[in-house]
Amino acid sequence: MAVRAVPGTRIANPATRQVVYAPPEGADLIRDKLAAWERFVHAEDDLDPLVRRALAHYQFEAIHPFHDGNGRTGRVINILMLIQAGLLRDPILYLSRAIIDRKNDYYRLLRAVTAEGAWIDWILYMLEVVRESVTSTIRKIEAVRLCQENIAERARAATPGGRDVQFLAVLFEQPYCRINTVADRCDVSRQTASVWLHALVEAGLLSDVRAGREVLFVNDEFLNVLTRPE
Repeated sequence: MAVRAVPGTRIANPATRQVVYAPPEGADLIRDKLAAWERFVHAEDDLDPLVRRALAHYQFEAIHPFHDGNGRTGRVINILMLIQAGLLRDPILYLSRAIIDRKNDYYRLLRAVTAEGAWIDWILYMLEVVRESVTSTIRKIEAVRLCQENIAERARAATPGGRDVQFLAVLFEQPYCRINTVADRCDVSRQTASVWLHALVEAGLLSDVRAGREVLFVNDEFLNVLTRPE
């Protein structure tokens, strides 16, 4: 998506329609501000990377370079900056959940930086978002591991396929799988894959759901772990 070139972009309160912020206008000006933002993001200095991430997030949202998707893009950049700083190996933190849960604070503090220069409150808020996300993610990982161990033990008792490492891995790559996926990954016939999966349905480990001409085998316990708050 190209940067905004048409004037008139305004950010308004969704309830009252009151304009709360007017981002910079003009493609050349926006590109200049993005270039300055990029230099700040990659600066080699003693600024703590978590603080830099908080400052950079505000700056990106204030520039508001695109017609749509600025919030989502800014949240993705949060994760990429943590990886670049060596604080994350994989993009596993879901910071958006903590932000969405406190969305009113998010927008209020963004506006306070713009109107009052209230940087400290904003930085503390974004640090708390990271803390909440890290705590929740650690709990989520542990819950997934326990779920895997529990289902693996019950699957071994339900079907010979339960002793197949690849089969158990497929069950936890997504909350659902297909017969063809199991057959391909485990190098077994489609009939064998079907027998394994239906055995887990009979044992109460999976549920089968028809989707058009296909049957999806849903790992409900895994899905519950993924979707519940930690």
